[in-house]
Amino acid sequence: MSEDETTAATDPRTDAEWLGRLTELQVAVSVMVAILAGTVLLGWAVAPLGGWLPSGWALMPASTAAACLLLALGQLGLAGWIVASRPARYLGGGLAMALAGLALVAHLAGAGPRWGETLLATDTVRMAWPVAGHLMLASLALLLARARGRALVALRDALLVAQLALVLTLDGVRLFAALGSFSPDAGPLLALPTLAGLSMLTLAQLADQARAGLFSLLAMPDRAGGLLRRGWPLVMLLPFLIVAVISRLAPASLSPLAAALMAAAQATLLLVTLLLVGGWHARLEARLRELSLSDPVTGVYNRQAFTVLGEQLRRLARREGEPLSLLFFDLDGVKRVNDERGYEAGTRLIADFAGLLASHTRESDIVARLGGDEFAVLMRMHPEHLTRLLTRLEGERQALNARPGQSFVIDYSQGEAVIAPDDSAALSTLVAQAESRMFARKARKRAWASGAEAPATGAIPPRPAHD
Repeated sequence: MSEDETTAATDPRTDAEWLGRLTELQVAVSVMVAILAGTVLLGWAVAPLGGWLPSGWALMPASTAAACLLLALGQLGLAGWIVASRPARYLGGGLAMALAGLALVAHLAGAGPRWGETLLATDTVRMAWPVAGHLMLASLALLLARARGRALVALRDALLVAQLALVLTLDGVRLFAALGSFSPDAGPLLALPTLAGLSMLTLAQLADQARAGLFSLLAMPDRAGGLLRRGWPLVMLLPFLIVAVISRLAPASLSPLAAALMAAAQATLLLVTLLLVGGWHARLEARLRELSLSDPVTGVYNRQAFTVLGEQLRRLARREGEPLSLLFFDLDGVKRVNDERGYEAGTRLIADFAGLLASHTRESDIVARLGGDEFAVLMRMHPEHLTRLLTRLEGERQALNARPGQSFVIDYSQGEAVIAPDDSAALSTLVAQAESRMFARKARKRAWASGAEAPATGAIPPRPAHD
C-alpha cells in the first residue's frame, strides 16, 4: 500500500472489500486510458505508425492525449500501482492542468475557433474548450485526492459532480446526433477517442472518491450501498432514454446539444439526490446499529456486542497467529455509593470507569460493559505487556480520585485470561476464567483490608475494598 493510501481520509463506514473492488476498477480504466492516449500520441509522433491506426484517431489532439495520459498515470499512482505514487500524482495533475489551462486561455482570448468548431478539434495542439474544462476539473481533483478536511472533501465532490455533468453532456450530444430525432444542425461532434478518454477518467475518479464524502455510499456494505452499486448506471442512463423515447414519439426542434444538456442535468441531479438520501439512510442504519451494540450509560459496547465482535477478533488473531489478552473488571463500592450518594453518583462512577478503560485502550480493542458493574476488555496484546497497561490504569485511577471535589472513590478488582491462537475454548469459558481470578483477588483484598491476610505481592497491589 502506498503512502498516499495509508494517509487517505477514508470514511469509517466504507467496506474494505468494496474499496478493493473499486480500486481494481480504477486501475482497469486508468490502464485503458493510458493505452488509448499513448497510442494516439505515438500516432502523432511517428507518422508511419499513424497509417496503421484505426481511422478517426487523429481527431483526438495531441494535447488532449497528453493530458489524458498524465491523468491516467496520476490515477494509477493513487491506486498504488506506481512506486513514486505521490510524484506521479502531483506531476501528472500539474502538467495536465497546465495543458488544459493554456487551451482555455487561448479560447478565452479569442485565439481559438468557435464553440461548434471546437467540438471537432482536429488541431494537433489545441483541444476543444469543453475538453479543456473537463481536464482542468479532473486535474484539480487529482491534486486534492488525498487532502483532508470536510471542506476539501466537499470540494472534491463538487469537482466530480461537475465532471459527470460535463461528460454526460458531451456523450449525450454524440448519442442524440446519432439517433437523428432532433434538429439536423448538430454541428461538428467530439471525437470518439476523446469521449472515451474523458468518460473513463471520470469513472476512475468516481471509484477513487468512494473512500470519503458524497460518493462513499458506493463502498458501503449495507443495503443502501448495494442498491446504489447495482442501480447507479440505470440512474445515469434513464433521463437519456426518456428524452430519446419522447423525441421519437413527438419530434421537436431541439438540437442534440439542448437535449443532451437537459438529460445530463436531470441525470446528475438524480444521482446526487440518490447519494444524499442513501447517505442519510446509511448513517441512520449505522447509528441504529451502534445503539443496539452499545451500552447507553457508558457508550462502550454491551454484552451482545462483546460476544459478536469478540468472536470476530478471535478469528482474526487465530488467522494471524497472535494471542489475545482478556481483562475482566469488577467495580468495588458501587452499592455503597448508590446507598450513600444516590444512583446518579453511582451512574457517574460507572461512566467514569468506562471512560478510564476507553482512554487506555486502542480503537481496535473491545471494551464492553457486561452488566451492572462488570467490564471486559479483549485486545490483541501480548500477556507480557499487560503489567504496563494495568500500571497505567492504576496511576490514572489515583489521579481521578485525587481530583478536587471528587465525591466517590473509583476502585476495582481485575482478573485476566490469555487466549492462545490455537485455543478452541468458548469465549464465555475464557471470560469465566478471568472472572474467577478477579473474585480470588477481590477476596484477598477483603482479607487484607480486615487484617486477616498479609498484602499479596504482584504487579497490582491490593487496595481497600468498599463492598
